[in-house]
Amino acid sequence: MPPAPSSTPPTWLWNTSQRSSAGSSPWHEALNPDALCFHLNFHGEGLLTLANGRGMSIKPQSLVCCRGAKTAARTLTRDRHECLTLVYPDAWLTEYLREVMGQVPDAVRRLVTSPFPTLGVQVRALSPEDLIWARSLMMSCISDAVRRMLDTARLADFLLRVLFSSGESLNESPALLSRSQRASHDRIERVKNQILRHLDENHDLESLAAEAGCSPHYLSRTFAQVNGIPLMLWIRRTRIERAAELIASGRCNVSEAALEVGYSSFSHFSRAFQEEKGVSPSKWISHLTNTRTH
Repeated sequence: MPPAPSSTPPTWLWNTSQRSSAGSSPWHEALNPDALCFHLNFHGEGLLTLANGRGMSIKPQSLVCCRGAKTAARTLTRDRHECLTLVYPDAWLTEYLREVMGQVPDAVRRLVTSPFPTLGVQVRALSPEDLIWARSLMMSCISDAVRRMLDTARLADFLLRVLFSSGESLNESPALLSRSQRASHDRIERVKNQILRHLDENHDLESLAAEAGCSPHYLSRTFAQVNGIPLMLWIRRTRIERAAELIASGRCNVSEAALEVGYSSFSHFSRAFQEEKGVSPSKWISHLTNTRTH
C-alpha cells in the first residue's frame, strides 16, 4: 500500500438544490482547478464547459470523470439536483500513486500523470451500491480527526477501483467515438432518462425500443454493453433504490413507496426489495439503524 501523502488529501462535496424555475443556476462546487473530479450525479442535470471549449452534459444516475472545467451550471429539470463530487488534487495523485503507477492500466495512466490532460468522460451508470457508498461518507464519526482518516481511505479506495476496473471507458470521450457509437450511447441515454422520468410506469423492452428508434434485440444488447447489466435488471435496481430512499427518508411508507416506483403488487415489490437489499422493505429502516451503529 502506498505511504500516506503529505500533500492536500482528496475531499468530497455533497451538492444539492431544489427544482429551479430558472433555466440554469451556477454550480460552483464542480469547479476545482488542478484536480481530477468524479461526479456521482444521482438526480438532476448539469452542464460543464471544459478548458478546451467543449461542453459536457451530466445526466442523472451517471458517474462522470472531469478535469479542467471552467464553468459549471445546474440545468432545469423536473427533478432536484443531488450530486456527490470527489476531488483528487493533482499533487496528491502524483504522490499517492507513485509506487503503484506501474500497475495502473495503460489506458488510464495518462489521466493521473503529469502533464495532466483536460477531459470530461462519462464513465458508467451509477449503481445502487454507489448510493450506499455515498451515504457512508456522510455517516457520523466520533471525531473530526477520525472522519478525515476515513474519508481519505474511502476516497483512495474509490479511485483505485475506478482506475483498475474502468479500463478503456475512461479513455472514451464522446468526441472520439464513431458516429454509430455516439448514436448507440445517445439511444441508451434517452431510454434511461425516459425511465427515470416515469419510474412509476410499466416499461417493457418493446416500447422502450420503439422510443429509442431501434429493435428490442439491439437495445437489449447495446444497453448491457454500455452499462454492464441487462436493461430490465437496471430498471429493477433503480426502482428499488428509489423506494429505499423514500422509505428511509420517511416520505413514504412501504406500500406508498411500492406504488411510487411502479409496483402494483406488494408481494412482487417485497420480493424484489429482498433480492436487491437482502432485507424486506418493512425492515429497511431498522437495518440502516443497525448498520450505522456497528
